[in-house]
Amino acid sequence: MSVSSEKQQLVEPPELPRPGAKELIDLLPRTNWRERSFAYWAERQLCANDPWWRPLSSAVVGVSTSAMSLFLALGFRKVVVEDLHKLTDVIEAQRDRPVITIANHESTMDDPTMWGIMPTRMRWNPDYTRWTLGAQELLYKNPPLNAFFALGQTIPTIRGDGIYQLAVEIGIQRLRENKWLHVFPEGKVNQDESIGRFKWGVGRLIMESERVPIVLPIFFTGMKEIMPLSQKVPVPRPNPFKSTLYLKVGDEIDFTAQIEEWKDARAKLSSAKEKNQLDELVRIAVVDRLWASLDSLKAESTAAIAHGALD
Repeated sequence: MSVSSEKQQLVEPPELPRPGAKELIDLLPRTNWRERSFAYWAERQLCANDPWWRPLSSAVVGVSTSAMSLFLALGFRKVVVEDLHKLTDVIEAQRDRPVITIANHESTMDDPTMWGIMPTRMRWNPDYTRWTLGAQELLYKNPPLNAFFALGQTIPTIRGDGIYQLAVEIGIQRLRENKWLHVFPEGKVNQDESIGRFKWGVGRLIMESERVPIVLPIFFTGMKEIMPLSQKVPVPRPNPFKSTLYLKVGDEIDFTAQIEEWKDARAKLSSAKEKNQLDELVRIAVVDRLWASLDSLKAESTAAIAHGALD
């Protein structure tokens, strides 16, 4: 039997659809009461439409943000917030696009402390409250905490588990519903002087939202002084005679043209490999823009503080 010298053309298999949030929840283990509790609240959080969900979520987010407002008032010598209207105007507006906010990450208390700055009229309304990604291993430890953080609109995230994990899928679902999603793109607490490298998950959230989201950067400083990583017991230690907090909301980062260009280029590709390569390049470009925007906002904030904003 002869072997043809003509090279065979390799046929690349078609791109397979990735499992969505519902499929990933169905795969969650349920061998004990802890796992069953986690799976239950993950499923409820994905839908967030049970008759009891809204009143209970309103209570959790309302009490939490009100408590943080009191914490800021009593625990800090001075709290300065600049351009908060850029966020509140967008959140309260009748809009047909979701909202994503990004911020630096100074301590494990950043969320919910930073939302104590929100006006009282917005604190008890889940529609005016952020959804956010939170470390599963720190927050979702037992059934009562599972319920509290799920109703508090905190999506359990496994750090290091990649951009196709359940948390990102639930985040994309919230964006489909034009909700507000807040992300700490560094993915961990960073108390260095410079902003750390951003994770790619936020790039996927922006790219795969059905409607290009309104993206706002937020920079703040003051939390690392009250909760330094060096302390053995992670307890906040504000000083009402010394502690200060400065927070500034930046201008919108418009990704419309970039996302449309990516979708047009992707539609012309036939192989899954080429599409994946393009997706990765665009994710990097999106994340680089986010980082540059937040770094610029940090520079503005540092200059304002140097000129006496916290005096």
